[in-house]
Amino acid sequence: MTATRFSPFETHLGDLDTFADGPPHALFARMREEAPVMWTRAPDDFPEADQPGFWSVTRAEHVTQVGKDPATFSSWLGGFAMRSDEVGSLEVARSVMIGKDGDEHARMRGTVSKAFTPWRVRDLEPVIRERTRALIDAVLDAGECDVCTDLAGPLANATMSDLLGVPEADRPQINRWTDAFLARHDELAGGMAGDEAMAATAVYLDGLLREREAHPQDDLITALGLATYDGEPMPREEQIGVFSQLFAAGIDSTKATMANGLKALLEHPRQLALLQRDLSLVPAAVEEVLRWNPPFTHQRRTATRDTELGGQTIFAGDSVVMWLQSSSRDPRAIDRPDVFDVTRGAKGCPHHAFGGGGRHFCLGAGLARLELTVFFEELLSRMRAITLTGDVERIRSCFVDGLKRMPIAFVPVPRRDAVAA
Repeated sequence: MTATRFSPFETHLGDLDTFADGPPHALFARMREEAPVMWTRAPDDFPEADQPGFWSVTRAEHVTQVGKDPATFSSWLGGFAMRSDEVGSLEVARSVMIGKDGDEHARMRGTVSKAFTPWRVRDLEPVIRERTRALIDAVLDAGECDVCTDLAGPLANATMSDLLGVPEADRPQINRWTDAFLARHDELAGGMAGDEAMAATAVYLDGLLREREAHPQDDLITALGLATYDGEPMPREEQIGVFSQLFAAGIDSTKATMANGLKALLEHPRQLALLQRDLSLVPAAVEEVLRWNPPFTHQRRTATRDTELGGQTIFAGDSVVMWLQSSSRDPRAIDRPDVFDVTRGAKGCPHHAFGGGGRHFCLGAGLARLELTVFFEELLSRMRAITLTGDVERIRSCFVDGLKRMPIAFVPVPRRDAVAA
């Protein structure tokens, strides 16, 4: 084992500018080959003053190893994002489910999992499909729209809001808090920090929970209010953490994947044509979209003890960053990883879009797949000759790989002439 922290070459992975034009795939490819577990120096503005750097993990096998060993690689000790200022203070990171370890994580996950049973997700399909159609109908006559603000964002927000039970009038504010939580360095955050967003969310949720005590409904907010641990009510801070994480992950990640997926199809017109000729390929295409552009670039863990990973000694307290966008293009795990191919099928398309596996695997994966499938089925059957009409603008972040503006033009297809999904 190597007992020194040595960076064989410079990476700048802690620098937001590195991700300004998208994931640095050429750099990830070099790291996978030359230094798959590599000590990475922190930039001058790195918020963790006590951390001179972190370990970058870029191969699929090592990402899986870290993700499936929470006893050795903790989410709670140092948070789940490479830069703590991406989401707020460590206290905020520890309040959400992905920032928990052990029993605390298990009981939160057990409560939330009741909202994502396969039958409940299936029951949402008609509502999601009709809402998608309505959003498309609203822009169809114009022959142009912004994918992020007119379609993907409203669909993801409404779906998660319905599941939780958030009144329609409150949904724009929820979006603003979510942006502050996951887009801290972008204009979308409006200067609000993650801690401020979490505090505002706490006040808001407290009011909703009190309303549900008097008037229960079939939604997750009511379920959170009724949840108990060993006969005691679920602590309010954990209710807030569940609520915040579901919105942050459920809205931003799905919205990002919808927009990035359409962008990938426009960049690969033959693949787009395949889908428009045969919509039965859409579920397989969704897996390829998830592999091609995982919505979160990475997840961070902190070593609880000295250990070995990929021939390197990881010391207790070291930060370990799993680069999900690298592991999802690892040639050791997938054939022709740099080819965008919507016909691979789920078995031929392994990826880490929903995390590195293990107990932190995304609970909402089934819902996200449903939303994405419906979105592409409806959009591709209602729009032809889709083209970009302006610059695609990215969210400034090294944690979320999201778009905030993506203007397109298209030739509309009336609903009666569209291919039935």
